[in-house]
Amino acid sequence: MDRWPTWGKRFQPGLFIIQPPEDVSAVVNAQRKACDPLSQSYIGAHITVTQPLIRTPSESEWDSIEQVLGNMRPFAIHYGPLKSFLPYPCIWYDVQPAEGVLAIREALHQTGFFNLEEGYIADFIPHMTITEGQSGPEVTRELLEKLQKESQSGSFLCEELVLSVPDQNFYFSVQNRIALGNVISQAPGSSIAHPESRS
Repeated sequence: MDRWPTWGKRFQPGLFIIQPPEDVSAVVNAQRKACDPLSQSYIGAHITVTQPLIRTPSESEWDSIEQVLGNMRPFAIHYGPLKSFLPYPCIWYDVQPAEGVLAIREALHQTGFFNLEEGYIADFIPHMTITEGQSGPEVTRELLEKLQKESQSGSFLCEELVLSVPDQNFYFSVQNRIALGNVISQAPGSSIAHPESRS
C-alpha cells in the first residue's frame, strides 16, 4: 500500500461501479489516458454507483447485497453529451436515466454496509469521467469544447454491477460481479423492481 495516494485508504474494501462494455470502455479509456493519465492509472472507464464499503462483506452481508441487486431489473444506460463541473476541473459524460443509477445507489446504501461519512456526496450526479484534472492538459472551457466535438453519445444495457477493489498499486480491478434481476420472488403478485422507479 506504499504506492497508494494519501486519500486512498478508505477505498480499500472496494466500491460498486457500472463497467461499460469493451467497445465503450476502449473509447473512454483512450480519452482518459490522453486527458488525465494519472486518474486512468487508478481505474478504467466506469460509472461510480456507491460509496466505498466499510469493510469486506461477510457471507450474510454479501447475500443481502445480492438480494438488493437481484430485485432490480437490467436497464439501458445512455451516456453523453459531455459536461463539466467547471471551474472545478472535471469533464464527464452525462449518464441517464440518473434516477436508475441513484435508485440502486440508495438501495445499497440502505444496507448499512457503506461509508456514508467520509467523502459522501448527498447530491451525487451519476457520470462517466474523462478527466479530474489530476494530470494532463489543463481543464478549461476550450478543452471541454474540443472534446465535445470529438465525442459521441451512445447507450448500452446495464445487466450487472461490479465490485471494484484496488490492488497493492492502487489500481481498481474487478473482484466480483452481481447480476441485476436474478432474484425471482415466489410471492403472488410480486415483481422485480425497475431501478428507474423510486417509491
